[in-house]
Amino acid sequence: MEGSREEMVLSAKTGAAQAPDTASGDEVLRSGEIVAVEGWPGEWELMEPGPGPGVWTVESARLEDRVSAQAAVSALRRLADAPHVRRGDLVMQSYPEQERAAVVGAVFRLGQWVAVKSYTLPDGRVWRTMDAVDRLEVVTPEQLAAAVRLEVAHGPHRGRIVQAVVSSRAGQFRVVCRCAPGAGEICRDGRKVTWCPSLNSARDLWDWHVYGTDPAESAS
Repeated sequence: MEGSREEMVLSAKTGAAQAPDTASGDEVLRSGEIVAVEGWPGEWELMEPGPGPGVWTVESARLEDRVSAQAAVSALRRLADAPHVRRGDLVMQSYPEQERAAVVGAVFRLGQWVAVKSYTLPDGRVWRTMDAVDRLEVVTPEQLAAAVRLEVAHGPHRGRIVQAVVSSRAGQFRVVCRCAPGAGEICRDGRKVTWCPSLNSARDLWDWHVYGTDPAESAS
């Protein structure tokens, strides 16, 4: 089975015919899922149904020297530790400060599940990197478009109000300012990072940072 590209066919087991998108009565299979194939070593990525009924085109789930094959649906086995991301997913690292999303390419095991990610830089170049799957969360373009990214300024203060998209902080806001070298998140009461539950409370935190007092006090 080794080689740059080799075509193989696994005949379906004797029994009732099965639809090409289900395995042993299980939930519908999807392209990009990583599965085991009975009798074959390693793990395999589902590429597309076909070319005939009850068959999937699969590729060995590794970064290089991938092998293409045809596998019967009846031989596909779901993995107990299957990765939760698949090819084509839009993902972000599961840290609340993350703003950039990337598209998943190959997913493979390297001691742990790893995904190749790619995103386009402002100058049009495509940047690719690898990341552990357990640090990634799947997001949608709608989530990214809805997240607040607000520029704020007052005198020497230049900052942003940014809404978290992922992690337990999703939907909350942080406020950052570049008013001094090394300046970053604005915090109160000695906390490292202050997360605000609403946009209004984030604006209040910005006012507190700018004026040095609570907004109500500064207005009096």
